[in-house]
Amino acid sequence: MSKLQIIFISLIMASSYFFASSMYVPSLPEIQNALHTSEALVQQSLSVFFIALACSQLLAGPFSERYGRKPVALLSAVIFVAGSALCALSQNIESLLIGRVVQGFGVGGLYLLCRTILQDAFEKSELMGILAWYGIIFMSLPGLTPILGGYLTTHFSWEANFIFLLGLAVVTLLVIAVIKRETISQHNPDAIKPKQMLKDYAFITSNLTFLCYLAMMISGTSCLLLFQVMGSFVAQNQFDISVADFGLGAMTLMISSVVSRLFWNQFLKNRLSENLTLFFGCVIQVLGCTLTTFSLMVKSYSFMLLGFCVMSFGVAFLLAIAGVSALYMFPKHKGQVGAIYGALQMIGAFGFTYGLSMLPATQSMMVLTSWILALTSAIAFFIIFIKQRRAVGQAYTLSEN
Repeated sequence: MSKLQIIFISLIMASSYFFASSMYVPSLPEIQNALHTSEALVQQSLSVFFIALACSQLLAGPFSERYGRKPVALLSAVIFVAGSALCALSQNIESLLIGRVVQGFGVGGLYLLCRTILQDAFEKSELMGILAWYGIIFMSLPGLTPILGGYLTTHFSWEANFIFLLGLAVVTLLVIAVIKRETISQHNPDAIKPKQMLKDYAFITSNLTFLCYLAMMISGTSCLLLFQVMGSFVAQNQFDISVADFGLGAMTLMISSVVSRLFWNQFLKNRLSENLTLFFGCVIQVLGCTLTTFSLMVKSYSFMLLGFCVMSFGVAFLLAIAGVSALYMFPKHKGQVGAIYGALQMIGAFGFTYGLSMLPATQSMMVLTSWILALTSAIAFFIIFIKQRRAVGQAYTLSEN
């Protein structure tokens, strides 16, 4: 199997997450009306998806080390097909939530392995270049998928979103079954032993720098989730924005993220240190929060959207550094670090979306939440900076002695 084929398969597997997580969010109000349920329960269809996805990755990582990447990828794709079918056929909120849980279990394995098969096939220097372009694609899809979801909802129904996902799941299954070859060179028979799994995960999560990078990732992705989840209700209920127009608004966040990543790759990648990149990302995120605060004062959807676009621009700086830095801190634990990193990121997304479902969907709440996310990024950066300064100081002291 060529490296180009591996990249293609990885992209197909990764797309399952971006379509399944955010594509249907413009239809949340319609789902609420169609299934005669509450706003909170509809929003929790995102929360249960993320927690299932997190649990799935914790299992998929070690099992792929023990049995190989392809068997786990095939099983994950089959589960993705089943979950999508359950969601499309849902007649009440309970069956939709069950379908989202099943969908999350399937997507979790696929999303984990999309990164792992690249680590198996490429050297670190090659992978850094590939991940730079992956970042642009991954920043684009969260903005594009709600546009497609809004179109399908407007012209067909909310179920059309999950019918589309069912088709994507079937294509993913066929690609893995027909094209995918095993990429792991040596299986680890101890990988799925509970004691070893716990030991590996405890070793990784005890590292404070790793947790700070993770906090930045969660803060960054939560900015987009905040606009997609709570913003869909605020746009329609407070500003009378249509589903299609809200989808276009989500696209502007995507454009801002892509422009930011391209700008960083082209002009700043070799000129700014990692710490300076993170610092500017935090500053721009705070500037976006300031604009959202102004939008609250003038009661303007346009200024609120502008504020989130600025936040998206700054967040792209954070994601460019934090994600790669966290994954490469433990080169001898590829499957495990990918699993715990992905799982904790999804648990963070679960906690965030679940918390949003408990709060009133108002513009003022969106502004307050955006400030909490910005402060989280700033505190995480400060801790990393202080730890690095102390490490340099200790190294200098030792050299003097």
